[in-house]
Amino acid sequence: MKEDTAHYLGHRERLRERLDNDPRALSDYEILELLLTYALPRKDTKSIAKEMISRFGSLGDALLADPGRIAEIPGLGEGAARFWRTLHECRARKACGSIARREKFSSPDQVRDMVCSRLGHLTKEEFWVILVDNQNRLISFERVFQGTVDQTAAYPREILELALRHHAGGLILVHNHPGGNPVPSSQDKALTETIARLADDLGLRLLDHIIVTAETYSSFRAQGLL
Repeated sequence: MKEDTAHYLGHRERLRERLDNDPRALSDYEILELLLTYALPRKDTKSIAKEMISRFGSLGDALLADPGRIAEIPGLGEGAARFWRTLHECRARKACGSIARREKFSSPDQVRDMVCSRLGHLTKEEFWVILVDNQNRLISFERVFQGTVDQTAAYPREILELALRHHAGGLILVHNHPGGNPVPSSQDKALTETIARLADDLGLRLLDHIIVTAETYSSFRAQGLL
């Protein structure tokens, strides 16, 4: 047991030295192997990292994997899932950085990065709302409904009441399609039309409805649907 322990600790130290010398020289599974040591400091993480790359297809997909799926991998568990949730939250907050400081939304890319980092990896559908003031500065980005694997219930009245409660000047609807296809469904279009009509009656601007997946997104505004 002592020889096995010394072996993987020595291997881990050599990986760290290689990382310090030239990070690009490490393979994808070796980068993931090192990352896993922070969640599993007392385990040999080499085989686990290889299994994750095999299961998810790439390092990038492994990093974006849903924490629930991480917990299912042999050798991991809830501790690693919690570590992955932390990674996702760091990524989401980084994407929200300038916007959270009350800077204006100045480009569609800002909105895309914020919503994709927050919702793109989810395996169940969720509906969120971005609320902005009259100068398009962020007021709030809130989840309003959480659904099943392929649908969520979104009620226009509750969404608009939220906007009025925050004294918003405009709103952006956001939800994810876990199936991977960002094309708006007929239900998505009908909901958007209803909210657009009611928002206009209340003096609110419906700026967009964005649908995200793990890899891409679609915008009602860009498609001329708003």
